Amino acid sequence: MTFREEVLNVVLAELLQARGIVSLPETVRRLIATRGRRLPDVTIADLLGVPIVIEGRIDGAPAVANSVSDLARSRIEEGISPIALAVLYPQGMQEANSLPALRRAVDHATFRVRVFSEHADGEWATTTMDGLAEIVRAAYELLVSDDVVVNAVAELDAAIDAASETIASARTAPTRLRVLLGIPEDAGPAADDED
Repeated sequence: MTFREEVLNVVLAELLQARGIVSLPETVRRLIATRGRRLPDVTIADLLGVPIVIEGRIDGAPAVANSVSDLARSRIEEGISPIALAVLYPQGMQEANSLPALRRAVDHATFRVRVFSEHADGEWATTTMDGLAEIVRAAYELLVSDDVVVNAVAELDAAIDAASETIASARTAPTRLRVLLGIPEDAGPAADDED
């Protein structure tokens, strides 16, 4: 029996979930997705609410490794996740006598994995299912070591400063802000003396 790649991704998600990692396979995500938007194969949100994406493909020609790498990298560029893993299943993995046999095969397989972050493209490495679970758990540490949070705060701070300077340079800004905020117009020093 030949299983589709999507089934491999669902099995991978189930096996990660069995190892204590919350995951949501692509087929479930499609049900809640907006039309026309393709979502990642597996999204994991186990690490303090930080989503991690896994894109899985069946290994083959070098073009497959390049394709899944590009897809994983694009998930970061699209802002879907700060960490993305490209996973290559061994050739022939989709061939199994039954779904339980497929689960056993995926559980005991050796994968090729590459980790991408906002600041680094990792190298291809081989790992087992347990190793993949450890890579996912270590992804949060990678995120912190990449100073992604520090960079995001710096970008936000720069944007706030730029917006503040733009507002402050407009001649009509004080009056408009006063009106928008509902602050009454200052009547001058005489009004203060009467109170």
